[in-house]
Amino acid sequence: MSEQRRSWLVLLITTVVCLGAAEVFARLLPKNYYEWQHRYMFISEGVNTNKTFADGTTAQWYKPDSAINWAVFYGYPWQKPKQEYSIWSTTNNLGLVQASDAQLGKPSIAIFGDSFTEPQATTPWFYSLENHWKRLDPQGNSQLLNFGFQGTGIGRWDQVSRNLSEPYNFQKVIYVAIGQDFARLGETGWNERDLQCLDNAEKCRKNHYYQAIAGDDQSEAKLQERTQQLMAKRNNTLDKKLRYGLCGISELARQVASVIGSPCFDGSPPTDYQSNLKTAVGHGLHLFRQQVARYGANNVFLVWIPERNEAATSRVSPISQQLLKVADHDLPKGHVIRCPLTAADFYDKDGHQNEAGSRIIYNCVAQALTQASEGNDQKIE
Repeated sequence: MSEQRRSWLVLLITTVVCLGAAEVFARLLPKNYYEWQHRYMFISEGVNTNKTFADGTTAQWYKPDSAINWAVFYGYPWQKPKQEYSIWSTTNNLGLVQASDAQLGKPSIAIFGDSFTEPQATTPWFYSLENHWKRLDPQGNSQLLNFGFQGTGIGRWDQVSRNLSEPYNFQKVIYVAIGQDFARLGETGWNERDLQCLDNAEKCRKNHYYQAIAGDDQSEAKLQERTQQLMAKRNNTLDKKLRYGLCGISELARQVASVIGSPCFDGSPPTDYQSNLKTAVGHGLHLFRQQVARYGANNVFLVWIPERNEAATSRVSPISQQLLKVADHDLPKGHVIRCPLTAADFYDKDGHQNEAGSRIIYNCVAQALTQASEGNDQKIE
């Protein structure tokens, strides 16, 4: 073998060894990123609607007395898509994810939240919270109302307060929130095109972000087949197939992309939204202060949930820092509960909590509920 060939061989072996070592090291790093660009979401057809309030505004809502199946897959080119979770939940007479029906005029404790509270990705922990409340209030003098809904935040919670706090007699409120919830100012319903798809799976186009599940197509195998079709539509160029195919097999590529965006994500890195939401968070915290004034500080609780990137890195994001600073200042001692989720309490790819995470969130909200009922300050274990 010539000296030149030997040099090239040594260089090749060295490169392969270094890349292999870097890949192993990357798999030991915390996952400071989301893979939502490669997520495929399915929900039972015919369960979504728009609720119109007395003030004329609308909001995305679930139909009353519905059974809901959420199924989520992740997939990269040249790989078989993997189901991250599939869960069932039910709604009450008001379209809220809970077991007990809502009664007009009855004193209520309103639980505001997003997909962590609904919840979208695990067995609803709210069912257990209702049982906990029955032990705290055996006479049934007041009721819990679960206003958790995926993708929502302070804009919707303020909308619900303006329209439902009097007829449903909100006495106390508990916010179960991640930091970015206070940058979510929107309060609008589904557009007509999305509703047509959500009402009838046959009307869904492959570019719909949410896909409806027909009643006879709920098996994992059938949904996996549909995901493969959606993947082909979403990754329809050679460039995407090559880039995203590499990202599907390499944690090193995904870790690099989490910092610079390319090659796994289109546009900016997936956690850049934190810096882009500063102005919106300011408006959201103003609405939060109005809510505190509406109900009285002694009747307001905040259960703060770290996002997965915060839990993975043990660093509280700037927008969460803003929220906690305001809440610590405006609410009485013990009314702000930091829920101790760790990286292990989230799904491998999804940004939502897993079943273990839901148990922790339940414990945190149960603590707030106990304090709201009795004024006790109990420590979460």
